[in-house]
Amino acid sequence: METEKIRVMWFVPPLLALVASHDELAIAVHADRNRSSDEQFDALVAGSVDAVVTSMDNVIGWNGRVGPRDFRVVAQIERTTPLTVLARPQLRNLRDLHGANLLVDAPDNGFVVALRAMLRDAGVPSDAVRLTPAGGVKERFDALVAGQGDATLLGPPFDSMAQAAGLACIASVQDTYADFPGQGVVVRRGGAANARVAAWLRALERARRRVGERAEFAGQAVLAAGFPDAVAAAMIAQNPDSLRPSAEGVALLVEHRRSLGLVGADNDYSTIVDDSMVEQYMGGQQ
Repeated sequence: METEKIRVMWFVPPLLALVASHDELAIAVHADRNRSSDEQFDALVAGSVDAVVTSMDNVIGWNGRVGPRDFRVVAQIERTTPLTVLARPQLRNLRDLHGANLLVDAPDNGFVVALRAMLRDAGVPSDAVRLTPAGGVKERFDALVAGQGDATLLGPPFDSMAQAAGLACIASVQDTYADFPGQGVVVRRGGAANARVAAWLRALERARRRVGERAEFAGQAVLAAGFPDAVAAAMIAQNPDSLRPSAEGVALLVEHRRSLGLVGADNDYSTIVDDSMVEQYMGGQQ
């Protein structure tokens, strides 16, 4: 009997997927690294993937586009996504980004919304910066190091790589917004492959528990994937208490859109999240 497979896309292999890959009971995963959130959107619309791992804000943005408008977050696979603003060395704080060219994945959805909120809080209006689409985290790192922009948001391992290359860390999303949520598993609602997605989530839940019980095993899984010790430690530190998407985190994403006047400010938890797959194995426990 052929092993059932799920097709997924992500920017960087997440911890729980790396740990789950060592689970004999886990569903087989065919994973591709994507270069942008637009690539994820196109793949979900075309049906060439069953799920993507991405910023939960993307669901809000994608459901506001011309298209199926049936995207939902079905799980949250990290406590938060550590995001740092890296900039040219002469730039020392967010106020220095006035007039800067900021490298982003997309100008109106994803992690850029948190960056725009941070700039607003620092007194830098939206029209005082230029947002240049440059792709996913690796693509933005490469572009920033090559001098194609002034600053960008980066997460592990690219944040530490950027600092090693002489770029300056000038702000952290987590220092500003303590409730900022981690990445989510996103699907199209009612998709034909969602039974496979549910099976994958069960494997991710087993992995989540295993990380809590055996951090050293999780570290070995990350190292085996080619990441350094520091990245393994950072990933393990963000192991979530539950795969259920955070209500506080989702509310923060909506509030950011509301404060910036962006499309999607009328959303709530029920229009962004479908936690029924998670509820199946959690039995409704908190």
